[in-house]
Amino acid sequence: MPSIKHYRAFQIDPDGHVFGCINLVCDNDEEAKSEAASLVLVHRIELWRLDQRIAQFESPARVVRQ
Repeated sequence: MPSIKHYRAFQIDPDGHVFGCINLVCDNDEEAKSEAASLVLVHRIELWRLDQRIAQFESPARVVRQ
């Protein structure tokens, strides 16, 4: 039976403050990284499992608003 792992994807504002958290349940770190990377729209995402940072995904350098 495969073990599932619980991750948290923290949304980080430009000042470095956490303003949101998305819980992820994935089979492994690579699947969690893929899921977390898809969450990057405007703000940086940090992916954590327990007390270990797995990855960090930067926000686009510039967001164009119409």
